[in-house]
Amino acid sequence: MVRQRRSLSYIANDTLRRRTFLKREMSLLKKASELSILCGVPSCVLIAAPCDPNRVITWPSAVHARTLISLTRDIPTSSSARSRRELDQDAFLSREVARLKEQIQRVEKETREAEAMVALMRCIRGEGCADQLDAVGCLAEEKARAVAERIERIKGWSLLGAPVPDELAAAPPPPPEFINQPELGPNGPSA
Repeated sequence: MVRQRRSLSYIANDTLRRRTFLKREMSLLKKASELSILCGVPSCVLIAAPCDPNRVITWPSAVHARTLISLTRDIPTSSSARSRRELDQDAFLSREVARLKEQIQRVEKETREAEAMVALMRCIRGEGCADQLDAVGCLAEEKARAVAERIERIKGWSLLGAPVPDELAAAPPPPPEFINQPELGPNGPSA
């Protein structure tokens, strides 16, 4: 017979609640012990006993728990490296929105370029391209602008007498669609 999973809700029956508490308490203490042994980290567990409000269950000992708690209180929160990396929700969301906007712009640019390449290939094949020449023209202007900017950066580096960085000097490889394409004649591609 398969044991059914208990839903996480308050147990109204006092006897069943105490028995569940004792079982879960022991498993929690065992897990804390395993974590401390396996990872070599100091750990402690504090549990307020539900049956006796004056009793607090401490593992491994009350002295160890007090020492560990006092160590955590002494850690400065404002100057620690961890707190500098942490973001509040507004900062996190604004950073994510900015990242996603960049991603959208990059994908839109790639889509425009791919559509222009498809239009150019259709024009090369002679499949009617009068309405698609605008996209090809915009792509050509963008590429020409990028080439001109790269030339200016390289000239700026060479005027300074510094060696041109590899990432500026290296030209991107030609797109694979244009490698080994037939020559264009006055009447379209020649066979």
